[in-house]
Amino acid sequence: MTFARRTILKGAAAGLGALAAPSILRAAEGDTLRVALITSLSGPAQLYGNFIKIGTTIAADRINAKGGALGKKIELVIRDDKGSPDGAVAAFRELAGMGIKLVAQGPLTAPLLATLPLLDGAGASMVMVGPSSASLTHENFNPNAFRLGFSGPMAYSGFASVMARKYPDVTRWAVMATETDSLKDLARQFTLGLKREYPKLAGKEVEVLDPLFASFGAADYKNQISSLMDAKADGLFNVLQGADAISYYKQARTFGVENKYRIQADSGNELSIAKALGRNTPKEIWGWTGWYQEAVADNPVAQEIYKDYVGRTKDEYPNWFMAIAHDSILAIVNAAQVAGSTDRAGVLPAMAASAPLGATGKITFRKEDQTFVGNLVYIKFGADASDPKGWRVFESVVLPGAEFVEPATPGKKLA
Repeated sequence: MTFARRTILKGAAAGLGALAAPSILRAAEGDTLRVALITSLSGPAQLYGNFIKIGTTIAADRINAKGGALGKKIELVIRDDKGSPDGAVAAFRELAGMGIKLVAQGPLTAPLLATLPLLDGAGASMVMVGPSSASLTHENFNPNAFRLGFSGPMAYSGFASVMARKYPDVTRWAVMATETDSLKDLARQFTLGLKREYPKLAGKEVEVLDPLFASFGAADYKNQISSLMDAKADGLFNVLQGADAISYYKQARTFGVENKYRIQADSGNELSIAKALGRNTPKEIWGWTGWYQEAVADNPVAQEIYKDYVGRTKDEYPNWFMAIAHDSILAIVNAAQVAGSTDRAGVLPAMAASAPLGATGKITFRKEDQTFVGNLVYIKFGADASDPKGWRVFESVVLPGAEFVEPATPGKKLA
């Protein structure tokens, strides 16, 4: 990594935005710049993987419409990690064998932890698409990878702040989570946030009950739901994700969970819940989301890719992973363009120094641990009989991520 920062910044000014100029539309027929995407296209996280796939596809098409990068058209090479570390390693080895140096992977933490150690030997650069586990930029920090997503401590501290502001009287909380290290950590971060934010914002102490756990990919949540119905709490934080979460909400409705709790907070499924449940959506849920198009109405890139997404899918409510995935491809391809090659010695410092405008705003990374620090978005949605869909979004809150991001400790576990 010998690029001087001044050199990189000068190059960044001539990044992908400049490729709209006809004089440098120099892609040769049949000549492509291959970029790998490893994501979950099967298993419980398929819901997110599908959004990631279309977000990266939109990004590649937009870049190609402006002439591509390095004089070539972008070719996405997509592989399914099957939601497992073994699947991710097999995909990565295949892609590395093809000579691909630019890799986007996410959103699951365990598959990422399996492939990060392989980057050095493959000479590859990676952008991690949307993972929230703190360990990825702390004790498992890898200098060859950037996180384009929101760390759990940042996202869930902000979430706790919203709850303390909106529901100052809800001071007893229950937690339901999948029993994986990464999701247990999100539950812990939300709990820490509640205990920090309620005294500060509501002037009250808060009690958080011991979490209830379910196995990853579980089909039956009746035992946990029964315990939730008996719990002495007014607020409920759900840390089930993907298909697991949808199964849970469908079952929870039959027990009347939505009537027991004054507020339910969801860890990241946001409108996927409403789209799956329709008129059976709970009456009120607050959801963490990395992006919501109506909350970034002044960002032209966000509005353009939203229209592109709707035009392709006829779906008016993309999950936030679509936007993050778009920005992941934009960031790593822009870095290659700035560096003038896919060589890691140039791509990594170019990633650190560039700031292309994406759907989430200007894409920048904290120098110390290469983690993204963008605005945090939270939305409240729920059932609405007057809406043809049977549900609607009631409000959104945007908070500056910089106020909630944890200290950088690359190589060391966050205390």
